[in-house]
Amino acid sequence: MKPKMLVSDYDQTFYLNDKDIIENINAVREFREKGNIFVIATGRSYLDLQKKVNMYNLEYDYALINHGATIIDNKGNVLNNFSIKNEIKEKIKNDLELERAENYFCCSELQSRVDFDYPNLTKIAITYQNGVNVKNISDKLNFKYKDINAYMVSKYMLETISKDTDKANSIKLLSNYLKFDLENIYTIGDGDSDIYMVRDYKGYAIKNAQKELKKVAIKEYNSVSDLIKDILNNII
Repeated sequence: MKPKMLVSDYDQTFYLNDKDIIENINAVREFREKGNIFVIATGRSYLDLQKKVNMYNLEYDYALINHGATIIDNKGNVLNNFSIKNEIKEKIKNDLELERAENYFCCSELQSRVDFDYPNLTKIAITYQNGVNVKNISDKLNFKYKDINAYMVSKYMLETISKDTDKANSIKLLSNYLKFDLENIYTIGDGDSDIYMVRDYKGYAIKNAQKELKKVAIKEYNSVSDLIKDILNNII
């Protein structure tokens, strides 16, 4: 039987609470022991993901960090990286309305906390003050600039990466690298940056997922461990 690949978002998908994540980790262990591949696809930077990996002793084969802008293996080796074009970064600075931000940080490949002026940024993450309409800022950026993807990741948080990639595109790059059959790739998520990967592969939604993602999902699951059980039992 050919191996399967499961790509899971982390926050609000793989991690819902401490009890749930232990069940998911145990399910992933069984999944990998049977020769399958587990991939984390997250908006988190390398540093932020590693904190969770160390906290929960989470095992994975590959990770798509910064919403898919950077592909790494479980040793921290970078397989691919897409940076925001330096000339675009300067143009969008005013439209990001940094003066209304509570705080912000930037990422560059594996560097998880660098300043806005650092070259070759991979992600810009901004937390805005209460009352700021983050969706309006996100919509404006996506309409005005054709070289970036701006994601509203929470009510007051916006993250921006290069338009050259997203989680779905990074899955394709990873599958090409591994020479992996696309029909054996399963995905699950909950938010805006998960929509394309859920749409383009055998995609599922966690129960608390956004409505737009649920529209493209095959089915909803209470947990990642429940999805893994169905995959291993050849129910889906």
